[in-house]
Amino acid sequence: MRVLIVDDSPVTRMLLRAVLEGEGFEVHEAGGGDEALQLLTQLTPDIITMDVHMPGMNGYEATERILELHGLPVVILSASVDHQASATAMRALEAGALAVLEKPSAPTSDDFPDRIEELLRTLRTMSQVRIGRRKRRTEATGLANATTLVEQAAARSPQLVAIAASAGGPMAVKALLQALAPQPWPVVLVQHIAPGFLPSFRDWLASLTPMQVRIAEHGQSLVPDVLYLAPDGHHLGFAANRSVLLDDGPPEEHVRPAANHLFRSVARHFGRRAIAVQMSGMGRDGVQGLTELHRAGGLTLVQEPSSAVIDSMPKAAIAQGVANWVLPPEGIAETLNEIAAQMVAVNGIQGR
Repeated sequence: MRVLIVDDSPVTRMLLRAVLEGEGFEVHEAGGGDEALQLLTQLTPDIITMDVHMPGMNGYEATERILELHGLPVVILSASVDHQASATAMRALEAGALAVLEKPSAPTSDDFPDRIEELLRTLRTMSQVRIGRRKRRTEATGLANATTLVEQAAARSPQLVAIAASAGGPMAVKALLQALAPQPWPVVLVQHIAPGFLPSFRDWLASLTPMQVRIAEHGQSLVPDVLYLAPDGHHLGFAANRSVLLDDGPPEEHVRPAANHLFRSVARHFGRRAIAVQMSGMGRDGVQGLTELHRAGGLTLVQEPSSAVIDSMPKAAIAQGVANWVLPPEGIAETLNEIAAQMVAVNGIQGR
């Protein structure tokens, strides 16, 4: 596998090269975004690692240009999770980078083996992604009558919207949030993201929507028109009284928080009075939980695969036959808005 390392630090490039070549990777280097773009006129790597802060073109700008010109998978490596670095990393995710990780530290650090293992796993997984032009569709595909689904969902007076996303998810979540009207229910989100970057992710989401965006806390009661994020290292679920129940149990599908855990808990405690949304991501996380919620009578909305950066998670849900409706992110937002509008008209319930 060919990897292009883009980093202005010769020491970092030397460390990454030694690690990756030791694992059998073919490694190429660029000292900045401009040099990377020049190399890519002659080189087609399987994946690119991208530093955040570099002289000249930063990691966000370089990622944006690489995706625009070459459609290659990019993984962001940040030297720290401080506010400035994390904010730039979030912009790179918005531009289409597939993942953001903290750079491996010195080999003498206690966490070095874990960071290297995470880096290698991410590179091997994300190198399989092929990024190209994706169709943007506004119509629902192959499912029940739209008006009927909206009316049926509104009649059940949903009390929660649960969203799950992984790689490629930030772009989809952005499009969804920017099209949302005030919500008469709480919204919870499981987004697979590297530890330490969640506060910056929260701040970035808060810049996209008038909704309040909070990191969920154990035992708290949820408030309508607030977006709650699963915290680092914890599954997010619900107790019998529907308060937040955080769980640091084993990962599922190699991730924690997991979409399956969220959706199973939603099925158990909200059932037909919940709406679940499965968005961009690699793998099958969420399918089992969606199946349980579908059986419980909840409404399941799945992102149209052609609108997803990575379509594995949406396709898995569709193949399982548990998607009530398949829509692009903007279409999912419009559906939620329509259901909310009908609830307001009938019950006088409103969000912000």
